[in-house]
Amino acid sequence: MKFDKKKLKKLTKFSVVFVPHDPSTGTKTVKLSFAKIALIFSLYSIIIILIGFYFITYTSLDKLLLPDSYFYNTTEKIQMRELNEKIINLANEVQKLKSNNERLRNIIQQNDSTILNRNNSQQNNPENKTRKSAGGYVLEAFLQFYNKIFNFQPSTISFIKPTDGYLSRKFDPENGHLGIDFATKENNPIFASAGGYISFAGYTHEYGYVVVINHPDNFISRYMHCAMIVKKQGEKVLQGELIALAGNSGTRTSGTHLHFEIWLNGRPVDPEKFLIKF
Repeated sequence: MKFDKKKLKKLTKFSVVFVPHDPSTGTKTVKLSFAKIALIFSLYSIIIILIGFYFITYTSLDKLLLPDSYFYNTTEKIQMRELNEKIINLANEVQKLKSNNERLRNIIQQNDSTILNRNNSQQNNPENKTRKSAGGYVLEAFLQFYNKIFNFQPSTISFIKPTDGYLSRKFDPENGHLGIDFATKENNPIFASAGGYISFAGYTHEYGYVVVINHPDNFISRYMHCAMIVKKQGEKVLQGELIALAGNSGTRTSGTHLHFEIWLNGRPVDPEKFLIKF
């Protein structure tokens, strides 16, 4: 089958006829070739693309016309999903830290209230005003004087050294140090200084992993900056039982050590005065 070149040329030429609404005006005819039509169409397309690119890039129409998923590829979507999960986990951890700090603060406040209640009850009790101290002997007077001067409180409970290591900082409540520090190796075992039950075992922002043990006779011992805790809150522990490992957790620490405190009737006391085998 042979193609006629003349007919082919005729197919590449077009005429556009403009017919006005007013019949008195004559019609206009514009002859266009295929190349001219292609050129006009190309220029029109380029202009439309440039205008659309401008509005999408420099205006807010992209949010109305295009979905959010259009702007991210698969890798970015995965990263955004992982980032959202991390943010949720961090928020949960922060909430957990807040609750732990609040629980620890409540424990201390409850212990403080016990001594206040005791003092108030003693002041309100009329028998205390007329009651004289038992004894009257020289030895009794000397013991009372010794207890008052050295802040020694007789007790039926005894405390042992909670971990291996040397004493790196002493009891200094005037400067805010309410216990003593034992410099020790990381992950060294920490033992219950006396028997009792664990009233708190968790993580706090300032003191890291903390264990608080309630003992008889209104005693409380606190073990701070641990690397990890091996006991749970509410468990009963015996003297010398493993409760945690030494570490450097929390913000108020500058090295691996155990900060150890003993509280009596809601007030911190010098642990060196109560520790045996020290």
